[in-house]
Order: sequence, then structure tokens, then C-alpha cells
Amino acid sequence: MSRLEGLRPEELSDEQRELYESIAGGARARDASFRLTEADGSLVGPFGALLLSPVVGNALQAVGAAIRFGCGLSPLVREVAILTVAAHYRSSFEWWAHEPIARRAGLTEEQIRNLYAGATPAFDDAAAAAHALCGDLLADRRPEDDTFEAAREALGLDGVMELVTLVGYYTLLAQLMETFDISVPRGETSPF
Repeated sequence: MSRLEGLRPEELSDEQRELYESIAGGARARDASFRLTEADGSLVGPFGALLLSPVVGNALQAVGAAIRFGCGLSPLVREVAILTVAAHYRSSFEWWAHEPIARRAGLTEEQIRNLYAGATPAFDDAAAAAHALCGDLLADRRPEDDTFEAAREALGLDGVMELVTLVGYYTLLAQLMETFDISVPRGETSPF
């Protein structure tokens, strides 16, 4: 049972409503990869928690939108990294939301199964380098020099910066959802 009651649109302050509209009507809504609201209009996943502090929530949702829709990482690399974080934290919502996106980005069923199991799938150079860097970061360690160099070679320094930011952002979302006991939307089956 969630520790956070979903806030319906009619219950929101002006600041919360502005944030709500930027999430429910922004790039995520235009992308339409997964539903953003419950039947009562409350936001699903971590987005409802962001409404608790509109100033912080707005900054976080802007980072998330930049990662998903504005950075230079390829969709495949981005989804490898997101699923790697989701599997590490057993983040049901993130896995539920991003597994279909990962398929559309080109991940195979075998690669997805391996990520789910915490194993290292066979990838091309860029995805392999991204997965290795994510693994080091998620193990709370400084990336090894060879891991960093492989990521720099495959993604560029800007790509490494974006990848580290992605891991931090999705780690933060996983922590928010764990703290507030947020899972998949009503009626959906948790993957973990």
C-alpha cells in the first residue's frame, strides 16, 4: 500500500497544478509511451511524489525530460541504462514504463531478460560501455579507468556526463518510489 495518496487535479495548489500540467501535458504526454495518470487524474509513479515539493519537483522533471527527450545518448543506450538502474533497484514502475520503450529502441528479448536478471547481455560497443559504466556507478564505486575510457570512446565525454546524470536521476526516482511505496499504476502487474 502506497504511503502517498494520489493528489487529484482539483486538490492541487497553483504551484502543484503548474507542475502537474508540465508533466501530464509535456513531452512525456506527447511521447505517450506509458500512461501518466490514474482514472481519477492523479499522477502515476514518481510524478505524484514530485508534487509534494513543486520547486524541487519541477527541477527534477525538467532533468528527466532532458534525459529522455533532449540528450545525445541513443535511445538504445538510454534504455539499456534505465533498465540497468530499474533492475538494480527492483524499481517496478521504471521497469514497467521502460521495458516497452526498450523494445522499440531495439533491445532484444534476450537482452531484456539478462538485464532483468542482473546479468550482462551481449551488446554493441556503445551499449556495452554504457552498461559497464552503469554497473560501476550502481556498485557505489568510481568507474575503473578502462570502463571510463571505453565509455568515453563510445559515447564521448558529453555522453559520459549524460549517462552519469541518467543513473543519478533514475536512482533518485527509485529511492523516491521505495520511500513512498510507489509501484505500478492500478490494474497493472508488477514486474518484480
